Amino acid sequence: MKKRLTKIAEENNVQFTDLLKLSDEKLSPSMVTGAGKNTWISEDGQEILIEAIEAPEATAEHINAKVIKVAPNKKYVYAYVREDKSKIPVLVPKKFSQRLVGKTITVEVIKDVNGVSYRYRRGAA
Repeated sequence: MKKRLTKIAEENNVQFTDLLKLSDEKLSPSMVTGAGKNTWISEDGQEILIEAIEAPEATAEHINAKVIKVAPNKKYVYAYVREDKSKIPVLVPKKFSQRLVGKTITVEVIKDVNGVSYRYRRGAA
């Protein structure tokens, strides 16, 4: 069930403006509805946001992408990100690779010293 961002801020003793900025950075647009004080967060978004409150550096950014096709390595699929207008390789469980073609998925963007990698987040779309 969706929850207001103001309520989440009260429950976790965080300022609303800080939490709004954190939700813009870490959550995909499908997890957030509304604007300003009338912002609502989905259940999946709430889990990610609570984790981001505790450790913002350790929480990955999330984006939505549409799976185009399975890569030659069956552990990966190619997905199209509408915001960036780019095609990215996403790591998925091997048994899901064929089933995800044509579907919109939530992807974790992991940035480290080696570069950027993308991983499928199960249960959030």
